Amino acid sequence: MKHSSIEVGPQLEAAAPQVRAVETMLRDMQNTPAPAARAVAQAKSKLFLPTMPADQYEELKATLQAQGPAAEKPFDTETEAEALPRAPIGLVGPNVPGATDVDGLIPPDTHGAIGLDHFVEVTNSHVDIFVRTNPSQRTSISLAAFFGYTTRVLFDPRAVYDSVWNRWIITADAFQESDTRQFHFVAISTTSNPLGSYFIYGLNVTFNAGDFWDYPQLGMDQDSIIITANVFTSSGGFRGADMFAVAKARLYNGLGFAVPVFTGLRATLAPPIVLDQNARTFLIAASGGSALSLYALTNSSRPNAIQLTGPVNISVPSYSAPPPAPQPGTSAVLDTLDGRFVNASTQTGDFLWQVHTVNLVGYAAPKFYQINTATNALVQSAFFFGTSTSFDFNASIAANSANDVYVTWTLTDPPRGTNAQVRFSGFDHNNGSTYSLSPGTAAFTSPTWFGGGRWGDYSAVTVDPRNTRRAWLVNEDILSNHDWGSRIVGIGFTA
Repeated sequence: MKHSSIEVGPQLEAAAPQVRAVETMLRDMQNTPAPAARAVAQAKSKLFLPTMPADQYEELKATLQAQGPAAEKPFDTETEAEALPRAPIGLVGPNVPGATDVDGLIPPDTHGAIGLDHFVEVTNSHVDIFVRTNPSQRTSISLAAFFGYTTRVLFDPRAVYDSVWNRWIITADAFQESDTRQFHFVAISTTSNPLGSYFIYGLNVTFNAGDFWDYPQLGMDQDSIIITANVFTSSGGFRGADMFAVAKARLYNGLGFAVPVFTGLRATLAPPIVLDQNARTFLIAASGGSALSLYALTNSSRPNAIQLTGPVNISVPSYSAPPPAPQPGTSAVLDTLDGRFVNASTQTGDFLWQVHTVNLVGYAAPKFYQINTATNALVQSAFFFGTSTSFDFNASIAANSANDVYVTWTLTDPPRGTNAQVRFSGFDHNNGSTYSLSPGTAAFTSPTWFGGGRWGDYSAVTVDPRNTRRAWLVNEDILSNHDWGSRIVGIGFTA
């Protein structure tokens, strides 16, 4: 079966969902037994799954760490001394602690979104719902109780808010139950209130016996919810990325569905958050070398007419995987991943915005891209980082329909004695067409180094639906006991 130049795998089918209320979820936290000890142990021991062979990834990271920086990064020393963002962006909302480690699962996979009246944060392994006007007022629900599933540990959660239809979409993976059964859960709020009820869909995403569905990402266009994931064989080899889209009209009304799954796509394919009514939806992957891989999705809500075409190569400056990030006071380093896009793009008009962490003269540094999807050409790209000796990584980007841009990332800087920071920056489109994001501002500096070993694997920044000149971010930090925590920060343009 072919819907386009790309092969389509088996149909993904789902019956009508369960309806679960937050009251039920909170009760289940008290009454439902925890996942088996074996499942918890599996979750704690899960390694990052690069799309290159694991031994090559470990060797590459070790080599980069041993080599160290070739030189200090090029930097405007006057700006560095001032330590101020180049854009008029600052703290305009909360700057408060978010979720912390309660189950011993590493990494936290911090993600979340701002809605009309709440901020929803998801981590391994909780959903935390904060009241927008009083973030100290918080409701915390385990992922197991939220989705009503305790057979295996849930991980890799994501949360987005649909500001057009005022619905929350929350997703998470479960570890495999068998060679033919692994669930990916999708929750759709029935209203704009994340403390209300949800349609819960449990999707079996095993399409080949023994495959493992990993690192799912979540996006949407005006018609559909879009989900991608990396798929690995039972022997650990990378099979390719999968993608499927489901009509909002069915999900938001609690209806079953059957949709095609596109398979064998470029690694770690990132879906977008679409702000326009473009007939095409663009997904993108960082394939390595000097190109990005761009796919175009049409008729996303129509299973019998959906098409995915591509990839088209977008020529960009050459990039490669970053080195791990060192920390002051310890030999433990933080994993900066493999150059993948870790979160959804923003699509607005003919522009697609994305960011990833790559190698810059021996440092980890984020690099953003503005891509013209009408011409399949790069408009601009640039690195951003805190100082000439910092390691900067775990970045996410969001834009509004005017192309104001917001970013968050993590910084460590051993020469300056700086532990992991939650950092942010942004650029006002009124300031010109050439975007500059360095050095940004530290929203929070961790008091010590991280003892868990593995960092990430992603962060999130989302535009405020009440005021698109503002955004909210969530990113990882470190507690005084060397364990992971998180930070929720409101940022925006002051003029």
